[in-house]
Amino acid sequence: MKEYSIANTTREERAERSARAEAINSLGCKPVAPEDQELFQRHIDGELEIDDVTQMLIDKYKEPKSYRFE
Repeated sequence: MKEYSIANTTREERAERSARAEAINSLGCKPVAPEDQELFQRHIDGELEIDDVTQMLIDKYKEPKSYRFE
């Protein structure tokens, strides 16, 4: 996803892409959690790469492994 890296995008492009993603999300999902919005803002501000934000969100929402005890 080098084309979306901080080095290859402007702050305005990152903000526009984030706004579009949030609009699409609002069509059928819950609103974006405030802590997730903070991650997106950190990407817009150039602090986090989008790959890092994506992985953080995957880790946050991944279902925990279930363990069976017999």
